[in-house]
Amino acid sequence: MSQILTDGNTRVTFVPSIASITAPTVAELTAGGIVALENTLTDDGLSIEFDEGVVTGPTLASVQDFEGPGRIKANIELTGYRDSSPASDRMWTVMVRGTAGYLVVRTALAATTGYAAAQKVDVYGVTCGERRKLPVERESYEKFAIKMFASSTYNIDSTVAA
Repeated sequence: MSQILTDGNTRVTFVPSIASITAPTVAELTAGGIVALENTLTDDGLSIEFDEGVVTGPTLASVQDFEGPGRIKANIELTGYRDSSPASDRMWTVMVRGTAGYLVVRTALAATTGYAAAQKVDVYGVTCGERRKLPVERESYEKFAIKMFASSTYNIDSTVAA
């Protein structure tokens, strides 16, 4: 068995506009307004978790409780480094509170590989929360975190279109 390595094989991009989240285009993923995040995020700075509600359906005649899947909520938080060059500090300068867009995550392929048709990506419609400077640590770089609010639908395993 050969496991998929994550180190160096995750690409994360903040994209201002995507017409179809099930088929984002290469042009959308590489447009001038995107923010490439894989070299800004800390190695543990991409956190995507899901809360799933429970629908219960007990009946008077049953001695068992039944349940099914309810609503799903994506909880997304990014932790990144500040950059001393304003031109390279785009996560800090572009992704301010209230900025809407799409978080696109591609795994299992070298982060240095450009987006191309037929690649699989996850697409989350998000709105940026407040940027939070993290406490200063010794022997470290300046870091900050942004909560990304799931503000529209998401799609796991979207296929990039040409």
